[in-house]
Amino acid sequence: MLDVHREVLPNGFLLILSPDAASSDEVKLTRALHRASRSEKSAILVDLSLVDSLTSEAIDLLLAYAFILHAQHRRLILCHVPEPAQHHFLYLDAASQPLLVPSLLDAIQEIDFESGQNRAGTPSLWPS
Repeated sequence: MLDVHREVLPNGFLLILSPDAASSDEVKLTRALHRASRSEKSAILVDLSLVDSLTSEAIDLLLAYAFILHAQHRRLILCHVPEPAQHHFLYLDAASQPLLVPSLLDAIQEIDFESGQNRAGTPSLWPS
């Protein structure tokens, strides 16, 4: 259902999702999230601007990785989340909730800010 383009950023790992009619499952998303989570980047950014909806399997995968990354003191950041799917990511406990931002620029600014905080030796503003 989804195709995934991967890009390594200086402070994060970017996954750009797009529709894929040839696939009926979320294997590509699973592999991409697994590979990204194995990197040492502090955040995984997922750009959903090319998709209109998310399957329940994709939502469950994103929520699972948000939890896994939180346990590693890392962050899953979702941008351009389709309106019909937003409620799945809101009102969760801090350990399960990915950060939702309106744009990819906001996501990059968020990880740049966090990287600056960690380099300066000041406490992180992200919940741990």
